[in-house]
Amino acid sequence: MRIPDQIIEQIRHDTDIVEVISDFVVLKKRGRNFLGLCPFHNEKTPSFNVLPEKGIFKCFGCGKGGDAITFLREHQKISYPEAVKLLAERLGISLPDDTDDHAQGESNRYENAYNVLRLAGNFFYKNLYADIGSEALQYVRLRGFSEETVKKFALGFSPDSFSATMSELKALGVSEEALLDAGLVGKKEETGRVYDRFRGRLMFPIQNPTGRVIGFGGRRMNDEDTASAKYLNSPQSLVYNKSEVLYGIFQAKDALRQLGYAILVEGYADLLSVHQAGFQNVVASSGTALTKEQLRLLSRFCKRIKIVYDSDKAGINAALRGLDLAVSEGFDVEIVRLPDGDDPDSIIQHDGKEAFQRRLEEALSLVDFKGEIFREQGLLATPTGSTEAVRSIMETIAKVPIQIKRDFMIRSVAHRFSLREADLYAELTQILRRNQFVDAKERSQMRLQEPSNPEPPPFEIDTNAAKRTTISVVNSQSAGDISADKYSQQTASTTAPIHDAFTLPPGKTLLPEEEELLRIALTIEGACAYMRKKEGVSEEFFITNEAKTLFLLIDRASQYGKPLDYLLKSSAQGDDVPSGIMGLVIRPENPSEGWQKLGAEISQDNVRIMYDCITRLKIRTLEIQIETLQTQHNALYSSGSIEETFQIIATMQELDKTKREMLSHLMR
Repeated sequence: MRIPDQIIEQIRHDTDIVEVISDFVVLKKRGRNFLGLCPFHNEKTPSFNVLPEKGIFKCFGCGKGGDAITFLREHQKISYPEAVKLLAERLGISLPDDTDDHAQGESNRYENAYNVLRLAGNFFYKNLYADIGSEALQYVRLRGFSEETVKKFALGFSPDSFSATMSELKALGVSEEALLDAGLVGKKEETGRVYDRFRGRLMFPIQNPTGRVIGFGGRRMNDEDTASAKYLNSPQSLVYNKSEVLYGIFQAKDALRQLGYAILVEGYADLLSVHQAGFQNVVASSGTALTKEQLRLLSRFCKRIKIVYDSDKAGINAALRGLDLAVSEGFDVEIVRLPDGDDPDSIIQHDGKEAFQRRLEEALSLVDFKGEIFREQGLLATPTGSTEAVRSIMETIAKVPIQIKRDFMIRSVAHRFSLREADLYAELTQILRRNQFVDAKERSQMRLQEPSNPEPPPFEIDTNAAKRTTISVVNSQSAGDISADKYSQQTASTTAPIHDAFTLPPGKTLLPEEEELLRIALTIEGACAYMRKKEGVSEEFFITNEAKTLFLLIDRASQYGKPLDYLLKSSAQGDDVPSGIMGLVIRPENPSEGWQKLGAEISQDNVRIMYDCITRLKIRTLEIQIETLQTQHNALYSSGSIEETFQIIATMQELDKTKREMLSHLMR
């Protein structure tokens, strides 16, 4: 039966879209609206906007938008009627009976799979309290799990049979296709025989953040059966992807938001013990290595993690891997160390929740944790080992996306290992720029194969190409260590004349930063190619037309060795070389032997100047973009275009944030 339009409109009107979306996305208030990371595509800079007054959402990154019904349809992969029903249930609105509900379900494979998993969960739960599940129930009670915990997490038991679960669900009208889609049965390719995947196991339903069952984990009850795995998870299915799921996220989500951090454990029993002890902000990776997708799911609810893995070698290695991954995803991470032979469950069972709480409070920072591990491994006993340990720690710190956090971590490393902060910053800089230099040797070898003194062709340059005044932020990592991801978000451009934003010094046609960059490009062999290939500097990076023209000229001349030598030779042969070239020749340079190995003879002073000038030009460009967007905003505001105005405000805020980060770096 079709849901009447007036009921749908009532649901739209009464639904708090912020509350609905907050079940999946961490939203932060921005004026009258809300902003967060888009759940429909991977991003580090928030572009997902929720407008509660209009009851709509819009992502300016991937373009998705709509109302609360649209959000649930897209995010949960359900049909329109199912999304309306879910919202109606939240509001307590009764819908007309749908006599053809089963037929509608058959037309939607996703709904069928969810329905099958729900029915299977009910079946397993009933089995646990039936005679068939007596052994499993006894095991649950021996482990100390209360009736409340069993009910809250809907534990169950799957019969030790190849067809019992399948037969039960088919009797309820479930098709074989739906059973396969749900991952509850397997099918032998040779014979086509279908069989129950879970047999004789204690069952742990795995739920998504809205509480829907999407899969199962099963623990075997017969430990003498070493031929089968101790734990078995649902396979990849229509609705289940283990790399994107955290066990217990549904039960933990409110506590995660309230407390602001997650306790991350490895297995099902660990989670049940920790949760039952009162730590409701606990989630588990369910026997899989921690993944970026799991962390992105968790980031919707909090940005801090305390990792509490087993104390054995495998647990320590898993913690080290998870540590680096979580740090790179922007989490604040601490590690809880347990005594040898213990896990979270055993600590709570033997020592009580107070002992577990103390260990949470004594959690180690990534610097201290890695330091302890390396000490236990004996690395700190020798200078070579200590160097290796510090470099490993610095590799992790290099993954931290926020400069201020890195500063505090470096201070901690310096204190722990009695090192100079300046030396550690030098190591960090080397790590951050390593990828920029990996092809330096290859470039140097290619240059050695070029003719040593090629005859310069007649000088010519397309100056029209340099007259373009479109200004855009260069998509590359700067010396200010602002991530390339951030630049890729900045797409605003302007054709405003330069004098609208800046005033050049009297008698000058170049900005000071442009002049310094062009001087380095002109006077140092290899510098121009380095700027273009490794830093993304092109003629469009510069702001004044004069700088654009000169860079094109220098870039072409650099193909034949040192640009200044080539241009002087061209001038001697009668070619017309712009007078601005000579104004760039400020002082001779003494090449550094270290930079010769990189194929660019740039002194350390010039490296610093080059990066600072690149950063300053990016700041100027950002200021021009912000000024232009402000003009557009003023025009749109008067016309009443709310969505476009909101988009411009969000872009201006992000541009201003990037500018402030760059300024902060320059002031260090």
